[in-house]
Amino acid sequence: MRNRILRVISLLLLATAAWQAQSHEISSGYLTIESEGSSDITGELSLKPYDLAHVVAVDNDANGQLSWGEVMLAQNEIGSYVQSHLTLTRSNEACELTSGTPKLSVVSGENLITVPFTATCPPGESLTVGYSGIFDFDPTHKVLTTFSDTGMPTSIVLSQQSSTHEFTRNNTGFWDGVRSFVYEGIIHIWIGIDHILFLMALLLTVNLIRRQESWVGHPTIAPILKETVYLVTAFTVAHSITLTITALGWIAPSSRWVEVGIAVSVLLTAMNNIWPVVTRLTWITFAFGLLHGMGFASVFAELQSNSNSTLVTVASFNIGVEIGQLVIVLAVLPLLIAVRKWRWYPKTLMPLASSAIAIVALNWAIQRI
Repeated sequence: MRNRILRVISLLLLATAAWQAQSHEISSGYLTIESEGSSDITGELSLKPYDLAHVVAVDNDANGQLSWGEVMLAQNEIGSYVQSHLTLTRSNEACELTSGTPKLSVVSGENLITVPFTATCPPGESLTVGYSGIFDFDPTHKVLTTFSDTGMPTSIVLSQQSSTHEFTRNNTGFWDGVRSFVYEGIIHIWIGIDHILFLMALLLTVNLIRRQESWVGHPTIAPILKETVYLVTAFTVAHSITLTITALGWIAPSSRWVEVGIAVSVLLTAMNNIWPVVTRLTWITFAFGLLHGMGFASVFAELQSNSNSTLVTVASFNIGVEIGQLVIVLAVLPLLIAVRKWRWYPKTLMPLASSAIAIVALNWAIQRI
């Protein structure tokens, strides 16, 4: 037992070192554009302070922490950066874009620097949006872009590989809006590392059973499939409930503490794999799923802020989340079934993976408090 504890502690230290070397998670931002069919367009671009500090000289004391005073002192530079890397074009003519005073916004429990802007464009039926910010610093950077015209908002993702998109009034209809929110649900689960790690922590022991205080591989596949269905269903039902009631405004939890709770849920689930206190995880998964649904809702609220059909958009977004989640499960489960009887899996790989997940979650919890 002593050797096992020392091994786990060593793994935690290794994971800590790796996490400190790569503490930045995913580079993402939000772009919203509103047009009522006129030549005047309004919008906002929200970026993470970490990203912005690496492309604009705003961190005056070079301490790696961006204060609001530093943002205000550099608001002209920030505005110039936005105007240089965001282009709007209509009828093959560039729109005249003017940036406003930066402000602080919160999405999914994370502080973002938001730059409002206005643009004057020539008449036309379409609007082409081009974005090139942050890519030089982080090629994996992505911006969730929502365009609202006379119909339902349309959402797409701009990346270095797909940095321009043409929005037309014809693609803002009902079904286009549904498809866009399904797509955003899929994207959010795939870029939501905390949600993915929670799923992974749950699945790491779905192929194992406890015998004589040790993990061993399931002798048959049927119980693995059954347990997976139970866990995924519990998680799905729970986060669907809180996503819906939070998006409808029936409850308004603190996004900060929701994100702390999500990090703690990942931490406890991963640690339970190493030192199992709870072996039947269905109800615990349901309880933690309620927290994750509130986390989904905070991002969803940002995406659907211009929508006049909340029930349709929340259903579409939730379907996308389930599709993205199912893809992850289908990709991981066959591998877990294949390795369940390998001796090194329960003794080495599962504790190693759980330790890494636990230390990442611990860092999140500390950072979000």
